[in-house]
Amino acid sequence: MPDTRFRSWMTTLCQPDGDRPEWPLLVRWALQEHLHREQSIHREYAGQNLLICRTDDDYMRATGEKRAARGLYHRSHELSSGCITIGDERYWLLSYEVPNQDHYRMRRADLVGMNLKGGLVVFECKLGQNRYAPLASVLEGLDYLACLTNPTNFTRLQGEFWSLGLTAPDGFAEVEPSMDACHEVVVLAPRGYYGLYDRSNRGNGWRDFANTRTRNWESVRIAFAESEIDADGFFSRQLQWVQPE
Repeated sequence: MPDTRFRSWMTTLCQPDGDRPEWPLLVRWALQEHLHREQSIHREYAGQNLLICRTDDDYMRATGEKRAARGLYHRSHELSSGCITIGDERYWLLSYEVPNQDHYRMRRADLVGMNLKGGLVVFECKLGQNRYAPLASVLEGLDYLACLTNPTNFTRLQGEFWSLGLTAPDGFAEVEPSMDACHEVVVLAPRGYYGLYDRSNRGNGWRDFANTRTRNWESVRIAFAESEIDADGFFSRQLQWVQPE
């Protein structure tokens, strides 16, 4: 008889691993396993397209977080075929305001990209006073990712990828969306957002979660990135991973 998942987690947590809090690792395991369950639930998007080529959109009229995210998308396509770099990792931005669930109008991923392995990347974008603390922002990103990577939607997304008409950035010419790759949720925000929740009880402990890495996260990676807002109200193209404090 196999052990319960609780005993498996307990046994792993009891293995010495330095002076680190245990709860962030446990939360990451639980989120990863629940993502797998949610991916198996039929939540087909009922509209026409999941991926829409946005390169011709009038993004200058957007405000707030939409402006910040869309500006990053358009500037990266104007200057580097849609490629952005966080640390030493490169991503190809495919679209923004990406729908994923039935006919819900407000449930759209801020930015959707792809990593060099073909994993889908949901960028959840927040500005300084956003009421969603970092962990709630992770859950929002996972909600979108779960729906985009259920088999029906992902099959549609793979087909639509080839009709986007985008020019692949350097290194992405042979890359296409792959269900077997490691998918990612990246919370993207300016330093002020993270500072707000460093000072708030609602955000208490989020850095412990951010700085914890699971031993096995091949199916989903959860990370936090930082970008300041430039003079036009866009995320700067100078992005970096959030560093421990």
